[in-house]
Amino acid sequence: MVDPWSEIMKDAADGVIGEYYIEREDGRLETLQVSDYISPFDEWSELEQLAIKHVSGKVLDIGCGAGRVGLYLQILGHDVVGIDLADGAIKASKRMGLSRAYVMSASELKFEEDIFDTAILFGNNFGVAGDEGKIVRMLEQLQRFTAPDAKIVASTVDVLRTQDPEHLKYHQMNRERGRPPGLIRLRVKYKDMVGEWGDLWHTTPDEMKMLAEKGGWQLDEILQIEGHSQYVGILKKS
Repeated sequence: MVDPWSEIMKDAADGVIGEYYIEREDGRLETLQVSDYISPFDEWSELEQLAIKHVSGKVLDIGCGAGRVGLYLQILGHDVVGIDLADGAIKASKRMGLSRAYVMSASELKFEEDIFDTAILFGNNFGVAGDEGKIVRMLEQLQRFTAPDAKIVASTVDVLRTQDPEHLKYHQMNRERGRPPGLIRLRVKYKDMVGEWGDLWHTTPDEMKMLAEKGGWQLDEILQIEGHSQYVGILKKS
């Protein structure tokens, strides 16, 4: 059976106009657009447009999806390698024109000669492993396959920057369970498919700093648009 993420990426590459849904364990639903995965640069958020300027050299696009970020960087002349755990994402990104893309986990990198200058994690992918140990392992793996002056450009959400009662209630439920407020249990729904439950950690800046230091990196800079909870951390090697 095709998993929802693979089907979403396939349809994005096919130009399908449709919606998919992220369901949080408390029942909250977020509606998103399939076409977001192939959106051109001028439709990106202001934050992503700002953050992409920090990319240099050879790039590892982690969680590349249908290839929107990697393709943009490739057009600019960067040597880009995309990785994703969804087989459909890799097929879609190659169909869209990304030269190199592999089914691979960021915590189990397997390259023979590649050394990257920038690793990019857009789409909240900094916390996609959903677990402190796995995120730290990802950062440790990136130590091995990046240059001494490499950067990680990582997006996430500071969940504490909200007044939404539903979010605040969920954060408190997490605290009572001994979980970070932004550690979200969710699943994706698309067409007649329902994905498995998994964790996504929206880290606060302090949490990102802590995880970075455990993985041998330091949080060098935070990019954030006033009034928004989304932010991008620029990490450099310790």
